[in-house]
Amino acid sequence: MSDQQPLVEAHDVVKRFKTRSLFGSGVDVCALDHVSLNLYPGETVALIGESGSGKTTLGKILLRLCPLTSGTVRFNGVDLFSMGASELRQARREFQMIFQNQLANLHPRLTVGEMLDESLRLHRPELDQAARQAQIEALLGEVGLVDKLNVRPARLSGGERRRVGLARILATRPKLVIADEPTSGLDAAIKLQMISLLKDLKSPETTYLIISHDLGLVRRIATRIIVLLKGRIVEDFPASRLDEGFEHHPYTQRLMHAADLFDANGDRRAHKAPSVVEEGFLDGRTDAILNAEGCVYACDCQRGSDLNLIHRCAKERPPLVEVALGHRLACFAAAKEGMSTPDNAPSTDETLKEKV
Repeated sequence: MSDQQPLVEAHDVVKRFKTRSLFGSGVDVCALDHVSLNLYPGETVALIGESGSGKTTLGKILLRLCPLTSGTVRFNGVDLFSMGASELRQARREFQMIFQNQLANLHPRLTVGEMLDESLRLHRPELDQAARQAQIEALLGEVGLVDKLNVRPARLSGGERRRVGLARILATRPKLVIADEPTSGLDAAIKLQMISLLKDLKSPETTYLIISHDLGLVRRIATRIIVLLKGRIVEDFPASRLDEGFEHHPYTQRLMHAADLFDANGDRRAHKAPSVVEEGFLDGRTDAILNAEGCVYACDCQRGSDLNLIHRCAKERPPLVEVALGHRLACFAAAKEGMSTPDNAPSTDETLKEKV
């Protein structure tokens, strides 16, 4: 990927929200804390993390659907937030978002055919009416909804609404698609259908960013995984390394175990070392102060028993370190211990010594 020109480049993105208070001015909440990432043409990236980690906010900022506090986002080499209205309208033909609440994104008074026709008229003005009609029928055939041409959203099931939303996205032939929880609220069979559609309808030039907490979905579709925690990227790795044989950030391991990706004996670090909170190493600091200064996972991590390391985690922000080709994580403990790998994988001990 490093030899390719990134389609999207986000550098040092910060997003703060001002909360409201009944007793005066609110406080700033940092939703994204100096986030940097690149998305390359043709890849499928999964952005995972717990609720409230900043996933949806990041997705919206990458498409300029909400303002950022500081930082830059470049699309095809051009600063997205410096574009004028006309330039932005043109750029929006090349990127789209599949929102989580599809019913709110479908016009209740338009039929499926009318909505697709509207998208084609706006984003592909070179098509005449006959060409648009042929394209609509082809799109509905691709998502299996040919018989829903004259149906309004209220009469569609949840899975059908998702497929209509996907057809509207495909109508614009975008270079980038950001899908926010594309399978949430769907039963298991419909989830598998949606995953298959996303994979089958993706062109080699289209880039996907899948926002999800469903690691089952992630394993089936992603080529790269980014883990977001409390507004910070804590790990970025190839999806092929989503396996217990590779070392991961302790938060990523926790997500894997919660999703039952490992068996009961899969955790090689089952010992419970004291956390910084349990042993009083914070000297009365609050969790908010700790996370602002040190590792965002320090209060919950039970990985290391080295007091010097614990103090460092509490006071110093760990950088994203490349521990293997294409694999970066932010964890002093993992760097100190060395990254363990499967028996048939090359050792990364020397890489760690050079990087840390």
